[in-house]
Amino acid sequence: MLRVLAQGMRELGLDPEAGTSRSAAGSATVPLDEKRQLVASALAQGGIACLAQLGRGLHRFADEPTHSALVSARDVPDLLARWARLERYIHSRHRVEVLALSDQVVRLAHLPKAGGPPPQPAEDLVVLGVLMALLQAIGATGLTALAGDVMVSPEPDAAALAAAAQLGLTAQWTIAWTRIARRPQLPERGVLPSSKVIAPSAWPAHAQRSFDTLCQDLSRPLTLPALAQAQGEAPRSLQRGLSRAGLTYTQLLSEARCRSASWWLIRTATPVAEVGYVCGYADQPHFTRDFRNRVGMTPLRYRREFTACSRGH
Repeated sequence: MLRVLAQGMRELGLDPEAGTSRSAAGSATVPLDEKRQLVASALAQGGIACLAQLGRGLHRFADEPTHSALVSARDVPDLLARWARLERYIHSRHRVEVLALSDQVVRLAHLPKAGGPPPQPAEDLVVLGVLMALLQAIGATGLTALAGDVMVSPEPDAAALAAAAQLGLTAQWTIAWTRIARRPQLPERGVLPSSKVIAPSAWPAHAQRSFDTLCQDLSRPLTLPALAQAQGEAPRSLQRGLSRAGLTYTQLLSEARCRSASWWLIRTATPVAEVGYVCGYADQPHFTRDFRNRVGMTPLRYRREFTACSRGH
């Protein structure tokens, strides 16, 4: 998120280095204070109307795993579900709740989690802008957005936004679009390099095919019924096929996550926390615990031990 906001500032002609410290710029997650510092810098330089435009920086990171995991969404409900999983993964202090959803309009609320402090108005507008950018990335056209009853996009009302922020009325949003036109370059599914992630050779063909199908998008993995449907078979037929191989759906999914994570850790410089998200783990501790149980070492140690060896081949 920090890199997205910094890029958004640059595209608006603002200086992301002014009055900020960037101690964790290479990490997938950064302290909340650093994010707030960057947002405060943007507010001071560009005024409140610029905040929802910072999300445009997202488009410069189209090749990165988390971006791909989010914009592989099939539709708006799927995108919002992926965003909610990201919030859970990073243990965000705030959450976006869907109040109402139709074919062309969604009403959302930006709320504190577990009785914590509410998000600041500036944070409301920044998150709204990021969601707008994600909607654009999945092909939404004719986008408009309101915070409360104040126009935020496409032409923000700066004076009204400032008044709404003073009154704390920026946490409920209405986003509308005219249509979702899938951009040709975006895949319907497919976040991970599934052709590079190989199922255990001892598995029979049916189990290997199920493994390959799951690996196409572990950021929001198919349920057993959805996996069966994707392969043109009944759920009971899938279960029986896995059972004959001595497997369950849970074991299949765990193997797919672990092997995909191994690929990302060795073959890329993607931050460890981000690898866990795109491979479908609930959070980073879950990723570390499961990976260590299966492989015998933490993801970070695995990367250190084997990256040099793999790049020599």
